[in-house]
Amino acid sequence: MKRYVMALDLVGDPQLIKEYEDYHREVWPEIKRSILDAGILQMEIYRFENRLFM
Repeated sequence: MKRYVMALDLVGDPQLIKEYEDYHREVWPEIKRSILDAGILQMEIYRFENRLFM
């Protein structure tokens, strides 16, 4: 099985990071479907300070 990793940086503002996490807590069904349609069977997201690893 292949594994891909993407990293991205959020703006280093704790309030904006909280808003980002709150907004993304519930994933829309359309987004879930597009992830599956792309062949992604499992996705994990980790955050260290303002950096996301997916």
